[in-house]
Amino acid sequence: IQAALDENIYEKGVKVSKEDFNTINIERDTFHGEWNYSIKPQLKAL
Repeated sequence: IQAALDENIYEKGVKVSKEDFNTINIERDTFHGEWNYSIKPQLKAL
């Protein structure tokens, strides 16, 4: 595992549309999936 500190400053309060949010590839864990999940890369159609 590698980690790095991201010192960039990001704008607060950015809104994401439901349409954009629904494109996020979220894999929820079987144990408390509302808390434990992974965000996977976007799948692209061939």
